[in-house]
Amino acid sequence: MVNLDGTLLGKRQEEWAHWLAHPEKNPLVPDDTGQLGGTGFTLENELCIYSQLQPQYAEGLFNSGIIVTRRPCETVFDLTPAEASSIHNLLAEVRAHLEATVKPDGYTVGWNVFPAGGAHIPHVHLHVIPRWNTDASAGAGLRYFLKAAAQAAERRQQPLGSL
Repeated sequence: MVNLDGTLLGKRQEEWAHWLAHPEKNPLVPDDTGQLGGTGFTLENELCIYSQLQPQYAEGLFNSGIIVTRRPCETVFDLTPAEASSIHNLLAEVRAHLEATVKPDGYTVGWNVFPAGGAHIPHVHLHVIPRWNTDASAGAGLRYFLKAAAQAAERRQQPLGSL
């Protein structure tokens, strides 16, 4: 669980700077064989790769994965039209694979862009997270968590007597 105490952004900025300074070690850039390190099942096409994260990297988000471009590319805003189309096409293949294997009830799919947006590795990656009706957070989408964090911050700023 992330502690939203105001220190996360600084950590993200440090990680981002580290990977910018060491692009040859960026874990999201495919290696010489075209694969990502530390990943499980993969699907790929000419311009991008989907890697299902192994449990030790999934942080409790079982069967989740990421789609990355083969070309080093910092953000979704830097994609070429061909890369954007390629990601979309691969996303359809990923969905078909997940539907056939783990049969989720829904999905959370999203991009984090720059450290303030939650990104800590400067290589575009689309998160694909299967969701089930039995999840503790079933029904809560991305905006729910953002709003909950904002509401918690507001509560921390209110004087004790006003609660």
